[in-house]
Amino acid sequence: MSEKRVEANALTPKTTEERQSWISLAFVQAGICVCVPSFLEGALLAEEMPFAQAIAAGIVGNIIVVVLMSILGFIGADLGRASCTLAESTFGTKGARYIISIVYAINLIGWFGINNEECGMAFSNFMESAFGIGIPHQLSSIGWGIIMLITAVFGMRAIEKLNYVSIPLLLIVMLIGTIMAAKTYGLDSLNNEVEQTMSFAGGVGLAFDFYAVGVITAADVSRFQRSRKDTVKSTVIGILPMAIITLTLGAMLTKMSGDYDISSVLITVGLPLMGVLSLVLSTWTTNVSNAYCAGLNLVMTFNTPDNRRREVTFICGIIGIILGVVGVLGRIEDVLSLLAYLVCPVGGVMFADYFIVGKGKPENWHSVKGWNWAGVIAWVVSVIGCYLMAIDYMGILFSAIVYLILERFIPSQSRPGSAVAAEASEGDDNQ
Repeated sequence: MSEKRVEANALTPKTTEERQSWISLAFVQAGICVCVPSFLEGALLAEEMPFAQAIAAGIVGNIIVVVLMSILGFIGADLGRASCTLAESTFGTKGARYIISIVYAINLIGWFGINNEECGMAFSNFMESAFGIGIPHQLSSIGWGIIMLITAVFGMRAIEKLNYVSIPLLLIVMLIGTIMAAKTYGLDSLNNEVEQTMSFAGGVGLAFDFYAVGVITAADVSRFQRSRKDTVKSTVIGILPMAIITLTLGAMLTKMSGDYDISSVLITVGLPLMGVLSLVLSTWTTNVSNAYCAGLNLVMTFNTPDNRRREVTFICGIIGIILGVVGVLGRIEDVLSLLAYLVCPVGGVMFADYFIVGKGKPENWHSVKGWNWAGVIAWVVSVIGCYLMAIDYMGILFSAIVYLILERFIPSQSRPGSAVAAEASEGDDNQ
């Protein structure tokens, strides 16, 4: 496996020569959206509220996603660092290593499991309907999970190439599937009354939760960007149209067919082969990103040599496969809320430290040796507070306020004119 073809280094800041065009990274961003869970987002919203309200709540949630992902992505573009290493300022080197990178990894591996289980179910449904071959979805999940991991090992370039193929294919299939479903079931079903079991604000929160991890870890992709302007372009153009399209198609298919399992709907309307191929490809593009970013974080957590990202990435994927096999998809709404409670406060604290305390200037960012207690305490208080108040994406704002209060008593090294914090030494990381 050639080192030229495989991205080996994990946490080394990206140089100017390693930056990529915003167009290529827009495809990476789009690949995160064009996936089975994005259609599932529309399906879940359509089951909980009237169709028009479900679409509106999803769009508002997706706009919030794009705005926050762009802003947090600026930090990665400014410094060329992965999200877990950026946390060394706000939480300190030990806080970033023992808390934040683990929180990120848990979220990303959890999403790998959700995606992988849905992929396994889609493939098993296809084999049963097309050939009468019964394959346990757990076995399908294991097989496809291993295939996805092979791509993730190669790094960002491989992810880009995969997205060029899968994104157009999935959109075409889903569009044709929606048209065929409309012919089969009729459009009148879109106006069917539904017992509303979720508020509009709850729908916005659910839509955000589907992308919460990607928002907070935006730097993992934006560190390859050449500027803040490119970050905005790739995020807005790559994510927002795809998110709205997948949301709408998922909601329409569910309302028309009464089935939230997108793979079974496509089989029913007569697209078994193309349906399963597109669903597998879309899950593939998303899961390689999940495994790749999870690997970055665990490299930091366990102080693994930087060129061992490939092996760590593979281990992350194996854990995600196990989660899918044991049925994490069956508790998806609960899992999403839990993950959002943990990860959203991280983004708020980092935003406050970099953009408010540090004035958004790269030269004010410093890796803080040991623990930055203002950041750690703000995160803990915010996680508990968000859970008790049942707020998820608002945890970003809540944690930012808590941090700004604490930072007055425990000044940050990001303050302009402050003494430059010593970079964490290798000996400290090994403690």
